[in-house]
Amino acid sequence: MFKRESGEVKLYFDPSNKDTLSRLEKCPHLYQQSEFKVTDADRINDINESEPTIKNGVSLYPPWMMYNSHYMNYYAAFAIPKLNLKSTREILVNPNDGGTVSLDWFDLGEYSEDCPTVLVCHGLTGGSHERYIQYFAKHSYKEQGFRTVVLNYRGCAGNQVTADIGYCATQIEDLKMAVKHVTEKLPKVEKWFLLGFSLGASIVVNYLNDAGDSSPFVAHASISNPMNMVECTKNLKATYLNNYLYNQGLAKNIKKLFSKWGDGIYKYATKEEIAAAKTIYDLDTLVTHKMFGYKSATHYYEEASSSRNIQNLKKPILFINASDDPIAPVIGFPFYKFKHNPNTILAVSRWGAHLGFIDQKDHQSWADKAVTEYFTSFL
Repeated sequence: MFKRESGEVKLYFDPSNKDTLSRLEKCPHLYQQSEFKVTDADRINDINESEPTIKNGVSLYPPWMMYNSHYMNYYAAFAIPKLNLKSTREILVNPNDGGTVSLDWFDLGEYSEDCPTVLVCHGLTGGSHERYIQYFAKHSYKEQGFRTVVLNYRGCAGNQVTADIGYCATQIEDLKMAVKHVTEKLPKVEKWFLLGFSLGASIVVNYLNDAGDSSPFVAHASISNPMNMVECTKNLKATYLNNYLYNQGLAKNIKKLFSKWGDGIYKYATKEEIAAAKTIYDLDTLVTHKMFGYKSATHYYEEASSSRNIQNLKKPILFINASDDPIAPVIGFPFYKFKHNPNTILAVSRWGAHLGFIDQKDHQSWADKAVTEYFTSFL
């Protein structure tokens, strides 16, 4: 008789911090008590240290077609209905180099002066229009009345290019500027939260690593973090579909972004070289590592990867990733570090792909529910 593979959401945290388990107990989409004990059989792909800290009664099962990670990604990015949420835009100019970013404040209803507020960092070439962002904003407002504001990076979401330098996972100066602006704009808000998706998750972790205890956010969250970018690069070319759908597909998006810099981009590489580039690695070798002063694309990946800094994070942060993510493979997850930092929690679902996490129960994102509950536990 067919036996369905376990959809247990595996949790990794420092068990010496008793507050973590108490917090998880307030998050029913993240944790429910289980009568079973952890064994080596609970490891993910038999990776060392990948047995979870505790057995979990929470499982995530997708709609049947979305057991295929590529279809999960397609549905979450393109097939799920658009929301077209209304928003109000603010333009910010970084005084250090004149670079322009924007803040989109979602208009979902009435907000009190002290309304808990979530600042969101989007993915590689995205913006506030992305479905995964708008569905989170809608869910968190509906459930807890949270206000959401999105930081759109240089050249993204209609932003004008006004500086020679773009953005990358280690460029946190624009986020610092945005944090200062929003906290001064809303001085009565006491509960600030910071959430990053994909590349934005890397930016959030690098920001938190830099800020230490001084981060004004009471809690942070990271969804589909490309935890180890060297391993991500390997995985993007590991199969034909990974290479075609994501490596080459995202490279095309990056080329469109680079075109907004006009002739200024050609001080790093020629027009012909950029046109001939096929992958993200090609473009990071031609442009990104030079723009930001790294020795090579690999050096940039090593410095930008969240996996190198998990042990340094000094304020609460929840990570959500899927073990079937074709972009961020589990082989790059530093499980040991998560188990020894009292400020971190890593939740790994069996299915969910990259920024998907669609639940068969309602065809909505399980990750949105988990993050909203996690943030709510700090109120």
